[in-house]
Amino acid sequence: MKTEKFITSLFMLNIILALILVYAMRSDGIIAVFEDVFYSKKVSAGYMTFSPELLGNSFKRDTEADKNEGYNRIFTETNIQRRYLTGISNIPPVERAGLIIKLMGNSGDGTCLNGKDIIEKIKLTEHRKGCSEDFAEVFSVIAGYTGLETRIVKNSKHYGVEIFDGKKWFFTDPYYAVIPFDDSSRPLSFTNMADRISKNRQVRLECVGGNNHCYAGKPSESHPYFSDRAAFSSVYVLMGNNIFGILKKEAITPLKPEFVYTFAPYREVKPHWAHLITDMENTDHLRKIVVSFMMLWIGLFIATDVVLPLYFIYSKLYQKRK
Repeated sequence: MKTEKFITSLFMLNIILALILVYAMRSDGIIAVFEDVFYSKKVSAGYMTFSPELLGNSFKRDTEADKNEGYNRIFTETNIQRRYLTGISNIPPVERAGLIIKLMGNSGDGTCLNGKDIIEKIKLTEHRKGCSEDFAEVFSVIAGYTGLETRIVKNSKHYGVEIFDGKKWFFTDPYYAVIPFDDSSRPLSFTNMADRISKNRQVRLECVGGNNHCYAGKPSESHPYFSDRAAFSSVYVLMGNNIFGILKKEAITPLKPEFVYTFAPYREVKPHWAHLITDMENTDHLRKIVVSFMMLWIGLFIATDVVLPLYFIYSKLYQKRK
């Protein structure tokens, strides 16, 4: 009788753990960690949609000291006005992004301003100097003051910025002064846009740089980096709007910051997410919980669904021999 109760208890616990596992599958965060554990440094497409809060410690923000020092210098040494940025802080994110891009002016000359600090980059981009990376950094700093959460994204040719609007990320291109929309006028994320371009689906690029911008009035297909589908074979995401901190790191080391995430989503036009460079701070705690749960569940599964049936068969055969 005790043996039967023990076996029944194991089966019931097995069922409960299986139900917990099914319920846990509703969480994008847990799914991402499961995939990371199972497939060795792979993450799901859902990871790209996580809010800054769900991204945890992997989403970097500048320290208050860095921000205060940086913005005080910007408002003192450049033409950017604190009053103007404060005034547009309550405008919806898409419209606010457009106003910031318009404030920045025309695109640059394509030569990156390596080694320059943010003050120099702001001054030079105003005079059509710099590359898409410089424009993305300047935009992120200005947008950060207005309360926007940003992260820099790029493909093999071009840099842009994603903004979290409270529900989802959408892409902005400060260099070409455009924001992409789908055929229902919904703003697209960088990977959404890349997916549509790779599949020859419609992408509407709205020029927000003003009528004098060099790409104003031109069709979407004329934008240089959209013409090469191979350029979208990789997507790089800088997890944070800590441009002050990033520029400090770049000034003292040629190495990429450790919190760069690399994805390869569109090889052969099929989503393939490879998490190549990891910052384990984001998933260490959850990983331990998931791995422990998996080991417990696998152990109970083996005990109840493999070992016990084999033992039952063995005992029956043993009794027949007697």
